[in-house]
Parts: sequence; structure tokens; C-alpha cells
Amino acid sequence: MIKKSFAVWIIISMVFTLTGCSQETKIKSEIISEEISIVNQTAQKKINEIDNSAVPNFEELYKNTVEIDVNFDSKGMFGTYEAKIEDNKMLSDILRMIGKSQLIKDESKINKMSGMATKNNSLILVAGNGSKKEIKFAFDDPAFAVGYLEIDDQKYDPGFDFFRYIKDFTEYRQFDPNIDNQVGELFERYNWTIDYRVNTLNVTLPSNLKHDAGEYPVKIYWAYNNELSKSIGLDYSEYLGKEVEVDIYRLREPLPEYMNPRMNSRGIVLKYNNKIVGAYIDAGRHDCFACSLDRKSLTDITNKEWGHWISDYINYNELEIELSKMKPEDIIKQYYKAMNSQDQKMLFACLTRENLCNYLAANMDNNLLMNAGYNNVFMDGEQNVKSAKVISLREVSGFGNPKGAVEYAATIDLKFKKEITSNSGKQTRFIILKKGSDKSGWRIDSEGTGP
Repeated sequence: MIKKSFAVWIIISMVFTLTGCSQETKIKSEIISEEISIVNQTAQKKINEIDNSAVPNFEELYKNTVEIDVNFDSKGMFGTYEAKIEDNKMLSDILRMIGKSQLIKDESKINKMSGMATKNNSLILVAGNGSKKEIKFAFDDPAFAVGYLEIDDQKYDPGFDFFRYIKDFTEYRQFDPNIDNQVGELFERYNWTIDYRVNTLNVTLPSNLKHDAGEYPVKIYWAYNNELSKSIGLDYSEYLGKEVEVDIYRLREPLPEYMNPRMNSRGIVLKYNNKIVGAYIDAGRHDCFACSLDRKSLTDITNKEWGHWISDYINYNELEIELSKMKPEDIIKQYYKAMNSQDQKMLFACLTRENLCNYLAANMDNNLLMNAGYNNVFMDGEQNVKSAKVISLREVSGFGNPKGAVEYAATIDLKFKKEITSNSGKQTRFIILKKGSDKSGWRIDSEGTGP
């Protein structure tokens, strides 16, 4: 913003020199004066945040810190992990979040942290003269969203976004805070703060978005997120079949409340010839689909629930039609028959598209856009099965399944290449089926060891 104002002042000076003080120049001058006033107000707000901080001597810490070392407890879930932060923007972001902390007067919440809490961690603030100050911190699982900083024997609450920020140092391998202006302005327009760029990938979009039965759901990924992108006026369907640049950004703000308990958000930007052609929010590892930049869901945007929406993106070919005619029991038998014969296409064709999409981000490296394929997503997945045989099937009910779903208890004789999470032999699987779309018929929506 300051650079932009400075550039316009140069232009105005040239206009004064060449043409004199015209009415147009006066108007431009007033506009720029207003912009500079806004910049000054923003700068003053930052100064006030420091001056009004509840943290003792925070102004001194803010001005003198040139490095922050992040250390996680070696006995905690992140193991021995260290990060050294020296970038000025990132230092300022961390320090300002600390500066906004509130003194915790009631410690009842932090005294009841769950067994998933990460404790005994520290931030080492290194000053320009080499002196150091330690700030201890602890935080719980996002489901509980509680944590604290310990500064000079007092506990402070910086807000859970601070702990998500610090925790993500264990996730990402690159922290590039230099953000393209057009990207920064786009996200600011919708009240998202970009912390840094995580990765840049060159991706060739599929030539069409019609998904075949059993196919890895890349087409569904792009179809879903194009709906989100279209919500802000960016439809990338005209770039199908072309190679685009995909940037992944770490965002400060959590996902909208309606997506709780999921919180972590990534900004995804598609560019073609350096022009932004698509943008949306995803949730990264485990469950990537999230929302548009204006925080709308797929249903908000399309006025369709998943089952009706996905119908438009299914290729109703011969296999699709064949499976659509099968009863739930037949789908289950076909599924385990395919598992036994290592017929991966048929195996995954027996699953709902919604179920298939779990493979996109389950256990994913969060520096990537999505998993490359089905294999090795789950350590004890279908690729670990040596043989599978259905012994018996019976329909069960009364387990609170969603409307339109059916559930079966299946006794299966399974033999594994490696016994990782289950032993080989006869075991019971509880299988829920539903119609992914009216035209596609029954498919397996989930498979578990309990009802």
C-alpha cells in the first residue's frame, strides 16, 4: 500500500511539472492523501497494539527481537522439532500475535487439557545484542482449541490461531512470505490473511470432468473446487486440458464455524500465463474439500446436496450402468471379489464417489495438493490384502444411519500380506451403502469393524 502511494506521488509530481496544478491533479492529490492517511492509521494501530499489550515490556521485545527459535517437547507428539525464524514479516506476525495476548485470570480450562495436549514447548526470542528470552507454551487438540503462553511466571492467551500458526512449522517445508500482489489483494478482499506460500506446482488439468467408475477422483476434485472458484467469478473450466501453475498458501484465519471441528485452511490459486484463473479454500490433509473465498459451501453455491450435484459429473458408461442394476448384497460381493483378484478398478467402482474422495487427502503430505493415487494412502489398505472371501451377509438396522442408507454385517475371511492392524482369518465388517446418485444405484459408503 505504501509503495503504491509513493509511485502515484511520483506521477503527480510529473503532472505538476508538465501541466501545472489542474483540477484533476488536485483530485488525485486528495485521493492519495486519503490513502496515506489510511496507511498511517494502520501503522498507528500496530503501534497501539504494542503499546497496549498486556505482556510486560512487550514494546522492547518487539523492537529488539531478530530471531525466534521454536522448540517442541521431545516427548510430545511432534518429537524433537526445531524451527528458526529470521524473516522480518514472520517475526512481526508472531510477535504481534503474542502482543495481543490476554492475561489468563481463570486457569480452569488450561488445567483440564486433554491427553492430546502438547506441553513443555518453548519460544526463544533472540535480541540483536545476543540476549535471549524464553516463552514457554502449551496447546491442546483443535477439538478443544485451548492453549497458553507462560511469560515471566504469568499465563497468557494469544488465541488458538497463534498455536495453529506455530504448529504448522512442523507441517510445511517452505515458508515464503513474499506474496504476489494480485494474490494478496484477492485474499484480502475476502478477509483472509496469507502467512506464506507453501508450495508451487505445475499441474495439467483433466481434459474433461466426467468421472468414470473406479477412476481416481482427480476429476471430482477439480469439478468440486471449480464450483467454489466460480462463487467469486473465477471459472477455470476453459483451461481444462492445459497446464496451470498452482500455488498453495498457508492462511491465518480458520475455516468457517459451520465446518467445525476442522480449522486449518489453505488458499489455492491457479494461474495461467501469470493470470489468476481460479482460487478456493481447501483444508489440506485428511479432508481437503472446504469452501469458497467468500466462505460458502458447495451446497450454498449450487443449491444441490452432494448426491444431486455429483450426477452431472458421472460418465454413465457400460460399467456404471452394470453396477447401477445391482442390489446392495451384490455390490458387497462384487467388492470383495475384486479385492480378492486385485482388480483395483472394479474394487473402487463399488464405492460411492464421496467415499472415493477420502483418498484424495487421507494421510497426505500437507505440502502437496492431493495424494497421487489410491496406493499407499492407508498402510493397511486393499493393497495389503492377499485374499478375501465372503462367508455370510446379513442386513442390520437401528444404528442411526442417514436416511436412504442400508447397513450389512459381513463375515469375511481375509488374509493379509502383512498383519498390521488386523490378523488374518474370519472377521466381521460393517458396511454402509447408499446411492451416490439416483442413476448410479447402490455403492459402499463406509466399511468398518464396528456398527
